[in-house]
Amino acid sequence: MDQLFCMKVFSRVVELGSFARASEDLAVARPTVTTAVARLEKLLGARLLQRTTRRLSLTEDGRTFYEACVRILGDLAETADSLSSSRTSPRGRLRVATPHSFVHQAFVPALPRFLARYPQLEVEIFMNDRAVDLVAEGLDCALRGVDLPPDSALVARELVKMNWLTCAAPAYLAERGMPRSIADLERHNCVRYVSQSTNRTVDWRFQKQGERVSFTPRGNLGLTSLEGVATAAAAGAGVAQVPDALGMPMLRSGALKPLLVEWAAPAPPLQLVYPSNRYLSARVRALGEFAAETFRREGSWDEIVALAAQR
Repeated sequence: MDQLFCMKVFSRVVELGSFARASEDLAVARPTVTTAVARLEKLLGARLLQRTTRRLSLTEDGRTFYEACVRILGDLAETADSLSSSRTSPRGRLRVATPHSFVHQAFVPALPRFLARYPQLEVEIFMNDRAVDLVAEGLDCALRGVDLPPDSALVARELVKMNWLTCAAPAYLAERGMPRSIADLERHNCVRYVSQSTNRTVDWRFQKQGERVSFTPRGNLGLTSLEGVATAAAAGAGVAQVPDALGMPMLRSGALKPLLVEWAAPAPPLQLVYPSNRYLSARVRALGEFAAETFRREGSWDEIVALAAQR
């Protein structure tokens, strides 16, 4: 049992907060994990973890050593990866978190091309619309349409810029009329997106020539999924606002019509997100490049303006 292995085991125990979860994550026996941490403590002559029946916590020495472990293991993995990636394709398991919404519609159908391009990769996609803890859940990265706060422990690489798309089904517009202004939306049934974190309806955003307008939609249907919002709007439930990448397939099929396209407010960009204490591996880099390539193919605002002019 070498020291680097013990350092890796210790790091996962800290990140997962459990000897048992680290054992499962690393696919090693529970006694192996316990022994690895004990060997480090004996080697260093310091207690690294405080153990109680309910939780683990780092000692001051443990925190210092953990930070060193992350740095050393990251540098080693990055060096090995950079050397191997110049000779071989990305390989191994890649675990990715994505939302159900636009990533599901546009990205999942493209995955066979990604797997054909990198046949030595094994990809696992975890789909949900909640905030995920990448480290605790053993994920390599996430694709998210979010703006991260400046103090986030995550690194975000912007892949694709997006705008908010206001839209409705042709049948709904034929019955209720076409909104010509933001004020006109007051007389329409709006399909609301409800934030899972706040349980509140999310305001719609509009922007034109530097003017920004916020509108609180009102309607008899609210959903916690943007994909659900778009699908309900396409079924005739009302007017909706979703990221343009999500709405584009339904615009092209004619299920939705774009509205108020002169008010193109930026939506949070699609970003590749990974923990700041990890290097950008060849696997994650390859996924990011492919995602950017895929979503750029999904169209642009110019195409949406052209579709709006066809009505």
